[in-house]
Amino acid sequence: MKWLDGVVAYSVLLAAFFVIRAMLFPEMSSVPALILVLLWMVARILWKQRGGDIVLIASVIVSLIFLSTYIDDVKRTINALFITLSEHKHIYMDLLSVNETTSWLNGMILGQIALLIGSAIYYAIANQKRWIPVALAIVIWSMQLLLGTSPALILDILFFAALILALLYMNQLTVHWWKRIAIVPISLVMLMFTYTVINENGNEEFTGSSKMEDTVRYQGEKLRYFKGEEPVLTAGNFDRLSTFTPGDYTALKVAMENPSPLYLKGFVGSTYTPSGWKEIDGEAYREEKSLLEALEKEDFTGAKQLSLAAKSSLPEEYEEAKLVIQNVAASSRYIYAPYELAELDDQLVRSKQADALHATGIFGRRTVEMHYMLTPYTDYPQIANALYKTKDTDYLRRESYYNQYVYNEYLSVPQDSLNVLRNHMDEGVVDSETRLPYEQTIQEVERFLAQSMSYNEHAEPIKDQDFLTGILEKSKEGYSVHYATVATLAFRMLGTPARYAEGYIVGLDDVKDLQSFSEINVSEKNAHAWTEIYVDMVGWVPIEVTPGYAKKMPDINKQDYPAAGADLPDANSGSTAEPEPNDTTEVQQDQDKPEDAKQVNPNTTIWFWMNLIIALVIFILLLLYFLRKRKRQQKLQVKDHRVAVVHHVQLMVQMLEKEQVVAKLPSFETVPEAVGKIDPRLRQDFEDGLKIYQKAMYSPHGVTHEERAEVETLFAHVHTAVKKSKKGLKKLRFIVRYP
Repeated sequence: MKWLDGVVAYSVLLAAFFVIRAMLFPEMSSVPALILVLLWMVARILWKQRGGDIVLIASVIVSLIFLSTYIDDVKRTINALFITLSEHKHIYMDLLSVNETTSWLNGMILGQIALLIGSAIYYAIANQKRWIPVALAIVIWSMQLLLGTSPALILDILFFAALILALLYMNQLTVHWWKRIAIVPISLVMLMFTYTVINENGNEEFTGSSKMEDTVRYQGEKLRYFKGEEPVLTAGNFDRLSTFTPGDYTALKVAMENPSPLYLKGFVGSTYTPSGWKEIDGEAYREEKSLLEALEKEDFTGAKQLSLAAKSSLPEEYEEAKLVIQNVAASSRYIYAPYELAELDDQLVRSKQADALHATGIFGRRTVEMHYMLTPYTDYPQIANALYKTKDTDYLRRESYYNQYVYNEYLSVPQDSLNVLRNHMDEGVVDSETRLPYEQTIQEVERFLAQSMSYNEHAEPIKDQDFLTGILEKSKEGYSVHYATVATLAFRMLGTPARYAEGYIVGLDDVKDLQSFSEINVSEKNAHAWTEIYVDMVGWVPIEVTPGYAKKMPDINKQDYPAAGADLPDANSGSTAEPEPNDTTEVQQDQDKPEDAKQVNPNTTIWFWMNLIIALVIFILLLLYFLRKRKRQQKLQVKDHRVAVVHHVQLMVQMLEKEQVVAKLPSFETVPEAVGKIDPRLRQDFEDGLKIYQKAMYSPHGVTHEERAEVETLFAHVHTAVKKSKKGLKKLRFIVRYP
């Protein structure tokens, strides 16, 4: 094979490797893999197949010699994949225990995987199999689309360019019509690269690369989760935010056993960035995953904590009702659930402990049934008052652990945002050493918002700067997204855990005079953003901070706030249940901690993933088998009798050569004799078949349907005879090679 073939193959492999590593294994070392692949490619160029095999065998031997280090490398690679899944798809798996020390062998498994991909690319270049690199590109870009993760745009550009050059090289640079068309995507790549370079900005959240990647990813989400028009809210993304001009179409259809106003929560923003709200960081969630899963096994989740608190503190008043939501045009990525959620089928959500309820299924869920409690969220002060008088219950024990998690994760405010808030908020309130009661905290935030900004649904989008800074220091106006963002950060600054939420409201007017299970058409105009705060012992409750919306929803029952002498949480602690939730040592040592959180086997999922990988390999092999079979059938089932006869006989001779029934490049005189040694009855049939083949190749007369049928029958008999002559693994190899 020419050395240039190897260079082209190595270029494609290198570009693909960097894309895959940046997408799935960003923390893994790439040096061992690159060295291994380079050695393999050089050996393959110099000594062909034998050289590549030697390098591969040598890598396996080295892995066996340093087996414990190699196993740690495999575990690190699996952990890197788990981290990617948790950060981008909210699929949380236990990390495997590994040796913390690093080794020169780290990254070897990635190199060995790259060798397999490299073998396929090398074969494709050498044999003009253009579909192989194209299939690789489709797989890589599909993974980016499905996982919602992508490397830097420049890596995608390099891979795309390498792919185009490889395809051109495989066509020997001849001038075809499609080559001229290829100028279009190449020009597009150059434009993307130019845009990335000239759009300089110090904050990488606003680079051209990030914007384009977000646009591509968003288009994929629209195909998967949206129907009809584009939603007016953007799931916390400020870059796509425009004026509040919702369409007059139905987003959700809601039917309740006991119609009442609801906040139906979809997206939940936990981490603030200058360009938008992000869901909770995968690493942060994973650190508490064992605890959260243990609480979930005890039926304690943040999504339905309010109903659990009501059931624990007010059992005689607690009732449940049925709720059915049909998602007509909203994002099917989320299950829109009320704060009063009491019961939801586990099969409908990816993780019940995640901030947002992400629906299962490739395209999410369109119809969901659930149960909700009839005690409204507006009565949370009454629930709190009852809970503060309750001692030593299982609910309070579970809440104390969840409380610690909440205070660790939902009080963070970026330093720049803190400085901006300090410049605009009351210094006396901000610098207070004790946390204010909830009612006073809410009043302070409402007063701050009223003094700092005004409501305007047509507020100009804030571009190329921090969203909070743009609101408070420039535009000083906005609608629900702007109000909820500022309020969430203000609550956090005052010591109250808070999150940003988006979804739909079912208001007082929507449920007025409705009968049980009457269908409510929730318009896109009901799309809304709000703030939710964590009330110790009670859970997450919505706080309406947008002007005008408080009239659409019922008032909070403030008369039931705990009296001044009640056992209220202070600024330095959350729940008053023992142990103190912010005392991490006591929480970890408490003997009443959920048992599943005490001991978590870090290798619980290793066999699952090994089986999954084996199943994936089997699936790929079966897929290749059926693709090969289909390709052969298409070749043999052409309509032209002459061409069909030629293909049948040539494939027979090729099969006999591969299986060493005849020598390579045999003469027509020797083939019937060799076939006769396998089955004497086939000798004469093969001679007749060769005559028909010669007629098809050289005679001006056409081949009849009967002659084609005769050759097809001969092919079937020869195939069966050769297969019967094989034993064991050779027979299996023959079946795979000639299905």
